[in-house]
Amino acid sequence: MTRPGWPDLPQLLSEIAEVAGISAALAIAEAKGGQEVFIAGRLKKDNWLVQAVGLEKARLISDHFCSGRARLKVTIPLGPTGSYLAERRRRAKAMAEAVEAGVSANDIARAAGVTNRSARRFRARMRKDRDVDLLF
Repeated sequence: MTRPGWPDLPQLLSEIAEVAGISAALAIAEAKGGQEVFIAGRLKKDNWLVQAVGLEKARLISDHFCSGRARLKVTIPLGPTGSYLAERRRRAKAMAEAVEAGVSANDIARAAGVTNRSARRFRARMRKDRDVDLLF
């Protein structure tokens, strides 16, 4: 579950955010997104988790995930800024804003970083969706 105002986060990052805050979850995704890491039960100053979020938050995370274990191996998700889905959403938003502004397909493509063909197809889908909405 995502709190209001928080970005959509994968399950593990959401859990970290609940334990140590959204800034800790995002810092971990930025530092180790897409990688397998160990969350240590006993933290040292040079541990990657301590380096990413600081000792206090690292302890909260370690206590939550390790409770009784020496360490836990996890795969850190990419997070909201590094995922393919986030990039698709960013491009779709840029294209939608450009279409609403009434600019050319070339301008739509430039705004979203896509090809002219993708921009024209997106614009056609938006028009089709708008036409369907008008029927109801």
